[in-house]
Amino acid sequence: MGDRWLLRGAEVITCEPGQEDLPRGDVLVEDGLIVALAPELRVDDCRVVDLRGKLVMPGLIDTHRHTWQTPLRALGADWTVMDYLAAVRVKLAPAFRPEDLHAANLAGALEALDAGITTLVDYSHCMQSPEHADAALAALEEARIRALFAYGYAAGPGDSPALPTHASRLQEARRLRRTRLASDDGLVRLGVALTEMQVPWEQSRAELHSARELGVPITAHCSAWPVSGPSEVQRMADEGLLGPDLLFVHCTWSSDEDLARIAGSGGSLAVTPESELQMGMGFPITGRALRRGVRTTLGCDVVSSNGGDLFTAMRLALQVERGRTNERVGLPRELELKAARVLQMVTLEAAQALGLGHVTGSLRPGKQADLVVLSADALNLTPLNRARDAVVLQAHAGNVESVMVRGRWVKLQGALVDVDVASVRRRVVAARDAVLARVGGAAALLAERGELDRHWDTGSGGVTKDA
Repeated sequence: MGDRWLLRGAEVITCEPGQEDLPRGDVLVEDGLIVALAPELRVDDCRVVDLRGKLVMPGLIDTHRHTWQTPLRALGADWTVMDYLAAVRVKLAPAFRPEDLHAANLAGALEALDAGITTLVDYSHCMQSPEHADAALAALEEARIRALFAYGYAAGPGDSPALPTHASRLQEARRLRRTRLASDDGLVRLGVALTEMQVPWEQSRAELHSARELGVPITAHCSAWPVSGPSEVQRMADEGLLGPDLLFVHCTWSSDEDLARIAGSGGSLAVTPESELQMGMGFPITGRALRRGVRTTLGCDVVSSNGGDLFTAMRLALQVERGRTNERVGLPRELELKAARVLQMVTLEAAQALGLGHVTGSLRPGKQADLVVLSADALNLTPLNRARDAVVLQAHAGNVESVMVRGRWVKLQGALVDVDVASVRRRVVAARDAVLARVGGAAALLAERGELDRHWDTGSGGVTKDA
């Protein structure tokens, strides 16, 4: 009976095409699956949760987060992208040890769950040894979040004795695929995060072929500022390497032709509005990508400078796009991008981008029960006139009361389940202290800023390569 739950009396947002939302409805969950959804269900032999005055919706999906940066929270509040690269990628990343990575990923994944994010793409480009990968992966599993562990092929700025060559990094991904992540049925699956393409094209090609051999999703930073030569998308298109398994990130400087190429190949895009606006990558291209038929999703990116919840990302993406349109046309007759469309971007469309559209992203019988309960009776959501719109424009992470992943409560009535939050906090603070101590303290973080040209193609106009 412990695996059978009847969620009774909530307003239900389904995010499932062709399936209406319910002003008042019941959801039956059994053995991790949604088995029934109706205005009223009469069911015996189950645990009943009274959700009158609440809102039930699919779990949110963050398609781009560097979870390992959780101990660096807000250190980069005033950083440019060049500051970020110098401090985080050049200075701090090599100072992370496996135990620091475990603490970071555990705290970051729990933060996501606490904010209603049930699925996370962990773009993990701090891989200096097999032990680093195992620690990061173990933390995701311990948190009980659904995740794509996107193993980062990128080498650090210095030598890595445990992974001394590019070939050794490719082999490490094969090890993970052969052992811990051999199955695609677990909550945590393997993906690949490509090295930024300032490296020789032969290396990028090898990474793409490696990922395809492994049969895993691929994600890549892309066109975050103008650089000379063909774009990443154009290079892939020229060699027939685009495909639906590719999730591109940022793309703020992508041409219309590149967006058409992504759309035509079935690929997807992760927009990260906070980091793109702060770091000089250009305006988020949410609307332009949608108009050209690209499946578009949202990510939180880096809590070293940004917030870690998708309510903020949704609102920012929507209103920045509306502001840009209004600036162009003056007083609009109609707002082109609708709030409900943005909600689809962080639910069903994000699931489809990860090859999980049949598993999660909406509420319908047969899908796994990844769902969130919001306090619709809170003052900021009262009265709840248009539920989908209110989620995007009024809700915040504090409204997340309960969270279920694959039919198991990971947060219930305001508290994470079976989590010693004080211990998690102590560990991530200790990781911060240890990492900063190894680099000489916070005051030393930007010491390498003048050396960026050795690590990244700084492109045109003094703008650096992708973050």
